[in-house]
Amino acid sequence: MRGLIQKRGTESWRVRAYLGRDADGTKRYVSRTVRGTRREAEQVLSRLLVEVDEGRHAVAAPMTFGELLDRWLASKKLAVELTTWGSYDWIARTYLRPALGERKVASLRPIELDAVYADLSDRGLSPRTVRICHTVIRQSLEQARRWGLIPRSPAVDATPPRQVRREVTPPTVEQVRALIDAARADDPGFATYLWVLAATGCRRGEACALRWSDIDLNAGELRIRRSIAHAGGRVYEKATKTHQSRRLALDPATVDELRTHRRRMREQTMRLGVALADDAHVFSDPEGSPWRPDVCTNRFGALRSGLGLMSVRLHDLRHFVATVLGDGGLPIATISTRLGHRDIATTLNIYTHALPATDQSAAAYLWSVLAPGSAAVRRA
Repeated sequence: MRGLIQKRGTESWRVRAYLGRDADGTKRYVSRTVRGTRREAEQVLSRLLVEVDEGRHAVAAPMTFGELLDRWLASKKLAVELTTWGSYDWIARTYLRPALGERKVASLRPIELDAVYADLSDRGLSPRTVRICHTVIRQSLEQARRWGLIPRSPAVDATPPRQVRREVTPPTVEQVRALIDAARADDPGFATYLWVLAATGCRRGEACALRWSDIDLNAGELRIRRSIAHAGGRVYEKATKTHQSRRLALDPATVDELRTHRRRMREQTMRLGVALADDAHVFSDPEGSPWRPDVCTNRFGALRSGLGLMSVRLHDLRHFVATVLGDGGLPIATISTRLGHRDIATTLNIYTHALPATDQSAAAYLWSVLAPGSAAVRRA
């Protein structure tokens, strides 16, 4: 029998539609509770049978959202960077399992997901973090749909908070110089690291991954080929964020800074009784291991605190490069290439409000059109 109506009370009915057998051979049904007349229950059953025929209900054993997260994270680990996977895993453990872990995947509804987002927001999470929670929920439920566990993902109709992009406020030239000077007094090597970030616009992990074989001081060039990441208690090299390498020109002062840094590293290795390898990391400890990006961020935090520049982040040195080059009138394509963005649109989305106006010719033309009648307009 494909459908069944059972009386549950005076005006309550249980409607069941047969789905089939799951992989274990267990019969599966989809059911609804109807309050009203038998005729209304029959109408609900008719609609339910149509939905079953359309494949909108999956034949699968019940699975909790926590179990789904386990399976989704296992498959996701093969498809994304380890650092990205670590973020997803942390979000799942910290926020999603406590809220939804015991809920059956097939019974989740958009209103419940919206309630979770509202609760997380009330607890002080930023819209960006809540949206990352939504990303994990959305991707895992979409995978459940592809696996045939649910006919449709409820996350499609959920409403995460809107994220307002924070306007870029780069440090001033004076602040960057003060940071580099303060670092030089404590650790000249770290000062060189900050100099390279401020002169090239590369990411912190890209600078940590630089090797001397990537740099041609005679030609005044360096190649960004890879990045250093830290996840799961280990440090490893990976591709750049866009999986593309890029070649950057170096100014004479940066070349001199790197020459001095290389000489300093050679002296350090000589004291240890070894020679500096041609492909050694530019920024490394005495054993030759590259600096960790998170350690660099922590060191920068201590440095800025000493100068009272609490609002300046290490990543803001990239913003500094973009806005300084924009103020200098360089083409947006050049800025985008130097920063290593995937395309110009990314650069424009982030920095349009921070770059000076470049449509002076348009303003001049509009003035030539409007100016002749401006006096008449004023008289009127």
